[in-house]
Amino acid sequence: MKGIKFTEYMGANVKDKLKYCGEDVRLYQLAKINVPECVEIDDHCIVFDYAFLSGRKSLKIGKYCCITWHCILEGGANIILGDRVFLGPGSKLLSSTYEFNGFYTSQLLPDDTFEIRYGDITVENDAYIGAGTVVMPGVNIGEGALVGANSLVNRNLKPWGIYFGNPVKLIGMREKPTEERRKIVEAMDWTKHF
Repeated sequence: MKGIKFTEYMGANVKDKLKYCGEDVRLYQLAKINVPECVEIDDHCIVFDYAFLSGRKSLKIGKYCCITWHCILEGGANIILGDRVFLGPGSKLLSSTYEFNGFYTSQLLPDDTFEIRYGDITVENDAYIGAGTVVMPGVNIGEGALVGANSLVNRNLKPWGIYFGNPVKLIGMREKPTEERRKIVEAMDWTKHF
């Protein structure tokens, strides 16, 4: 990758290197972030051990997000997580993939022999991504959408839908949380969570 300088940091020592770090952001000791100067993490987020976040172009994480163990947010395109997004263990958001027809699939070869396809990923507010799910480049996951474990998300998902499968299929609809529940969440003392 010509012209790209990769820097990687782990745990809380990366906070002062982030493009933006909100209040009460908790980065577990073994959480790894590369190119932190392109990463923004808003208030009250938590990133568990063994998560890997790549800010190569830009990575924006909204308020109250939970990124659990072994999650990967990768690629050279933009990734945006809205507020209150949950990424289950081992979920992967891949904003790049190799072109494979007529190309080799190794970046160790000369530049003219491989090609990478990029696509921005947006996960809107209140979405839930189940364990082991893979989200492909160029996908928009609508507000409140729920994706079941081990699914493949290769297309846009409608708000408040329940999806499952490889590739995902709409299997139902979620009820939006009530205003009373939202007020409870907004009033919580997040410093004592986890």
